Amino acid sequence: MRRDFQVRTPPRFRISGVTASVTTLQEADLLDLSLEGALVEHQDMLHLGSPCLLQLVIAGEALTIRCHVVHSRVSRKEPGGILYYQTGIEFLDLPPQAEQTLAALIRSYGAREEDGKASPR
Repeated sequence: MRRDFQVRTPPRFRISGVTASVTTLQEADLLDLSLEGALVEHQDMLHLGSPCLLQLVIAGEALTIRCHVVHSRVSRKEPGGILYYQTGIEFLDLPPQAEQTLAALIRSYGAREEDGKASPR
């Protein structure tokens, strides 16, 4: 029996209105966020396993998280042939303060804190 859903711990939430960049050279849209990683959309392909930095601006504060690429694929093609990629990144060594900041952001999108993890309502 095939299941058409993926179970994640902790769960991910769709995010809008948060500015992000994947490296110091690329601007990205943050599509999806958990305490373990994120899904971003951007131009220019990132290679599987490559290290990167995710820089978020949350409530006027800049947060930089060390990550690596776990998957990347073309998500759309704009007129003129411009390609956009959706890339999954996994956080590495997330400092406690950064984890608290991300947890607060995730809660603001409808999650609640249970047993130290963000979970859907």
